[in-house]
Amino acid sequence: MAGMSKAIGFIVLAVCLLGSMPVLAAEREGSLPQELAAKQPPPPNEIYVAVFPFWSRDDRQTEVGRACSMLNLMRHGFRMAPKGSSSLGMVARRTDTALRRDPECEPLARLQPEDIARVGKALGAQWAVYGEFGDLHTESEKDGILRHKAGVLDLRFQLIEVASGDVLYWSRIRDTASSGGGLWAPRATSIERKLVTRAINSIFDDIGTALPDHYAGAEVTSEEVRQLLEVLEK
Repeated sequence: MAGMSKAIGFIVLAVCLLGSMPVLAAEREGSLPQELAAKQPPPPNEIYVAVFPFWSRDDRQTEVGRACSMLNLMRHGFRMAPKGSSSLGMVARRTDTALRRDPECEPLARLQPEDIARVGKALGAQWAVYGEFGDLHTESEKDGILRHKAGVLDLRFQLIEVASGDVLYWSRIRDTASSGGGLWAPRATSIERKLVTRAINSIFDDIGTALPDHYAGAEVTSEEVRQLLEVLEK
């Protein structure tokens, strides 16, 4: 009887663990790394990049894209604009202040490439990053006796050359992921954060292949993004 109980327990645990594994499906369109390489960009450590808030339909998600972009820029060796910032939190605050002071930017309005180029120039940046979420949410769905959470992502990302206002690189990624239910179900914000992290890591990996004298460290993790979000949201 004890053996049967152990076997049943093992089966239940195995089902739960299998249910917690993500199911991945992604679609992607946009620039190719060789198109950026053909423009002969300078090495990352010679480029100051301004990172702007990512527009979304839900302001709660706006900072996720920015946090992940900042961390990826650092791992690829870029410098953060504006110069002289002592922390990433200060970088974000000074960037937001520049946006508020710009007479042509409307509060809470979606940013356009010309806005990014103009404010990026004021911040002393050569490049600027911004993006938007056409969709980012998590919903609950039932599969047999367990309820699962499914995350959905539609991310549009642009890299702007500040001097010209031209788009150097763009990408759109549509992605989904499902996670197990019951005791192993992660929070909705955790699923969304992982989706955004995975997408932006892949974007910067492609950008990195187009850069000269390039060194990239380990990929950014969703936990690192969470920690930076705590700083940005204070």
